[in-house]
Amino acid sequence: MNFKRTILSVTLIILSLSLYSLASQIKMYTYVDGNNNIYTITPDSINYEPITPDESSSGEYSGGEPKKVQISEQQFLRIEVLIKSILTAKEIQQKNREMGCGTLLAGKKTIYINSSSQQKADLENELKSVLNK
Repeated sequence: MNFKRTILSVTLIILSLSLYSLASQIKMYTYVDGNNNIYTITPDSINYEPITPDESSSGEYSGGEPKKVQISEQQFLRIEVLIKSILTAKEIQQKNREMGCGTLLAGKKTIYINSSSQQKADLENELKSVLNK
């Protein structure tokens, strides 16, 4: 009886470690544009949460309608390349969040992106393109 219990315990430990390993490999990025619209990017989808007029500083701006789209592995990889270029481009990163800048959350990192940087524009254009297909 103890042998069966030991086998069961070892199996449960192996299964738990496997699930933990898989969970640590799951990628998710969050991007907040200069208007505070939120894009949550996973390997298979983009979830767009727009700001409403009530939430905007002007009281009038609307980011449109919320939207969630499925994306291909190739689309995710294109977006991830843009994100990684932002993570490594120290010259476009700011210490503080200023009006109009982008905010990128990648793992435990939070990066504030200069509002006039080409990388910010490229990422936003790619996200909008994928959402509007």
